[in-house]
Amino acid sequence: MRISRIAIRNFRLLASVELGLEELTTLIVGRNNSGKTSMSEVCRRFLEYDKPIFQLEDFSSACYDSFCEAYEHHANGEEEEEVRKLVPAIELRLTLKYDTAKPFNLLSDFIIDVEEDLDTALAIARYELKGGAIQNLFEGLPQTPLNAESRIQFFRSLRERIPALFEARVFAEAPNDPSNTRTMTLTALRNLIRTGFINAQRGLDGTSTRDTEVLARVLEGLFSTAASPTADSTERLIAEALKESVSEIQEKIDKDFAGKLKELIPTFSSFGYRGLGGPELQTETTLDVERMVSNFTRVSYAGYPGVSFPEAYNGLGARNLIFILLQLVGFYRSYRASTPAPGVQFIFIEEPEAHLHPQMQEVFIRQLSKLTNQLNAGGQDDPWPVQFVVSTHSSHIANEAGFEKIRYFMATSAGSIPNVFQTKVKDLHNGLTTHDPKAASFLHQYLTLTRCDLFFADKAVLVEGLSERLMFPSFIKQVESSSPKLPKLSTQYLTVLEVGGAYAHLFFDLLEFLELPTLVITDLDSVAPPNGKACVVHSGTETSNACIKTWFPNDATLASLRSKNALDKTRGGRRIAYQIPEVANGPCGRTFEDAFMLANKTLFGLTATTSDALEDEARTLAAAQKKSSFALKYAIEETQWAVPLYIAEGLRWLAETQNLSLSDPKSQMAAKAVAAEGGLSNATV
Repeated sequence: MRISRIAIRNFRLLASVELGLEELTTLIVGRNNSGKTSMSEVCRRFLEYDKPIFQLEDFSSACYDSFCEAYEHHANGEEEEEVRKLVPAIELRLTLKYDTAKPFNLLSDFIIDVEEDLDTALAIARYELKGGAIQNLFEGLPQTPLNAESRIQFFRSLRERIPALFEARVFAEAPNDPSNTRTMTLTALRNLIRTGFINAQRGLDGTSTRDTEVLARVLEGLFSTAASPTADSTERLIAEALKESVSEIQEKIDKDFAGKLKELIPTFSSFGYRGLGGPELQTETTLDVERMVSNFTRVSYAGYPGVSFPEAYNGLGARNLIFILLQLVGFYRSYRASTPAPGVQFIFIEEPEAHLHPQMQEVFIRQLSKLTNQLNAGGQDDPWPVQFVVSTHSSHIANEAGFEKIRYFMATSAGSIPNVFQTKVKDLHNGLTTHDPKAASFLHQYLTLTRCDLFFADKAVLVEGLSERLMFPSFIKQVESSSPKLPKLSTQYLTVLEVGGAYAHLFFDLLEFLELPTLVITDLDSVAPPNGKACVVHSGTETSNACIKTWFPNDATLASLRSKNALDKTRGGRRIAYQIPEVANGPCGRTFEDAFMLANKTLFGLTATTSDALEDEARTLAAAQKKSSFALKYAIEETQWAVPLYIAEGLRWLAETQNLSLSDPKSQMAAKAVAAEGGLSNATV
């Protein structure tokens, strides 16, 4: 059995999301405040807590108006059943895929429909209003219709009442008939789906001594599992041996230690008080092996012979990796010790990249499947039915995992509700189905070989070559200096990819899918017939640039390209920028270097007096430049120059283009009711 799909409604940013899960590892990526942690949190509440409790602020901001609407209908005398349909509920819906040839065991109660060709079941956990609680929920609230002031009181009252009047319920639902349901228990769901959570904050860098001994606490859990009656026989033997060793020490304590300790206790008669006669005090010192592991066991590292170093002395990266591995072993042994065994073990790992260098990050995601195989190699008949959900801000982990495992979380505007955002999930397994297979292969190889931050950036820039990439920070600085009222690109997280004019168009489908505002800076690449030889712009008729031809498939002559306006160069959230004259009817560059020179004629000593002659002069001078030396010189040594017009126009467009990946402020009235501060900020990784 495995979880094939997961759907979440009305929890924080996750107003309505659904995503498919891979058989082993699914990667959750996205910018900050895009809902990644909320997914693991709602699963933790329903699948791990004995009594899940949610607050008003746990409900998605996008559903707050539904509370108001339900109250309006109640106040107008609507039937309770109709009002209840309007009251929001937080829901976790799990689609379970199973093998019809294997025993159902714990899954059997969740299977309602047993059609021959059906191999899925639905388990639904919902935090909803209790039966008969409509009146209690809305009793004594402000009169309708609600206004700005009464909404504050309305939400303040809801915040107090929701924990008492809502409850968590579990259902099984027939996949082909939503009306066919069966009431289940939270215990049945948690027995079927065993969870494990490795949080982003793991206490590895705590300042107190005990805070830094996290590995010792993991060992305590491993011992508890090994000592359980249902544990593997080998592990039970080790636990019993530990207990036997402690028992031998206990006998020594009873004979010698207790007697010596008793001598430290004075008899009552020695105090000389009447009425204190009777039995004398005696001591009993008991050793408990679990307490010894918990309180007195320390992990250390071998050093100089005879000297060992405390756990805290090891690097944070190594300790982080060891901690994760020990936790995974603990989850595995806990599963093996369970009787009956759960149908699946669902493990969330948050930000495994913490303190790990890039190469170790890549190795970690590759090793997850190998670790699973190693644990399964212990001779057990049934393999460990584990599924990992890994949330990360690491481009190295994302690149290593591959497209098919990535689920991209992004925050978008919640329709007409102002200042309210919700998560949209992009499934790269199925979302790029229109991609040319060769283009998809190229993108995967490119992202694997380079450090690509597309999944974590606010905006993207594709540049033609090395010069543009090296000088790009200077471009931004110059444009911001000349246009101080523009939004600051320097405060947003940009990813700059050097892709060349021959490959930039291969990114278009991916960028559109990610809904990432993108500026494409490429070269005009003028050529002359009949053989398409490179030439200055005034001598050419067409472009050889594949990116421009893709952007304007039926209209890519030089004359047409020079007549395009800003609207022509924009496609949704993408804009193309190629060389244009600095002044009307002036000379035009073919590549970045000669365009840069034409924008800075005095700096480069260009003296020609006609437009065509200036193009020729700049082209000849640019051809003699070494690109890397040219870029470094004007990025570091000589910084007083003008940005070529085509790049400046593109950067101004990018700065003004709205990015919806923002934090999720609560709707204004509810935010005031819970005394929370709402606000917008640039998302960063």
